[in-house]
Amino acid sequence: MTILVKTKNTVMKKHFLLLSTALFMLPACTAPVEKKISDEMVTTIASDFFVALETGDTTLMKSLLTEDFEMFEHDVVWNVDSLLSLMPNTLGRKWSIVDPVIQTEAGIAHIYYFNQGINPSDRSWYESMLLESTETGPKIKFMHSTKLYLK
Repeated sequence: MTILVKTKNTVMKKHFLLLSTALFMLPACTAPVEKKISDEMVTTIASDFFVALETGDTTLMKSLLTEDFEMFEHDVVWNVDSLLSLMPNTLGRKWSIVDPVIQTEAGIAHIYYFNQGINPSDRSWYESMLLESTETGPKIKFMHSTKLYLK
């Protein structure tokens, strides 16, 4: 009888240990992994956005934007398709991101900056980008652009 009880206790302990381990690891298996976005990633993506506009590289632009991307600029709301259709009008233009400020937290990053036109040089904007971590890396989800009218 003692051997039978000891065997039952051993089996119960193993089951308890197995169940405890499984319950402990369950949140790690089911929780989405938020990938941290580094400041370097943010500045690279912001820079690449303007390179894509300058060169007309629609493949690069699509890789930088979430599917539900939106941009508010003046009285216009842009999405991925409308931005891509604008790109032939931006060929050869150049921009400079001045005084960027970056804030990151978990899978989200925000950058705001002064965007000085280089070509043409008489245009500039105050802008911001919101980036989110996706399975393929950080992407721009939202932008806001306010033109600064130079005198």
